[in-house]
Amino acid sequence: MSVLAKAVAGTRAFLVDYIARHSHPANAVLHLAGVPMAFAGLYFVLGGRFGQGALLLTGGYLLQYLGHKAQGNEVGEVTLIKAVWRRITARGRTSSG
Repeated sequence: MSVLAKAVAGTRAFLVDYIARHSHPANAVLHLAGVPMAFAGLYFVLGGRFGQGALLLTGGYLLQYLGHKAQGNEVGEVTLIKAVWRRITARGRTSSG
């Protein structure tokens, strides 16, 4: 499989999963506000405006968290961290170290 085909397949899988995890109307609306807030917060923090950035980051993630609570699933970063942790611990169990 070519690199482009892998990228297209990976992007498609991501979008299908994302749409399924954000199908509740409240979750979708809260993400429409929360994601740009979080990105703006990161931009402000990196630009030296820590107070405003921290407020936007916190508010953006709070909205996303509330959306996932309404839908009944986890925030994506938590899911990612759990998946990475499973891979790390699985490698530790399979290696003779």
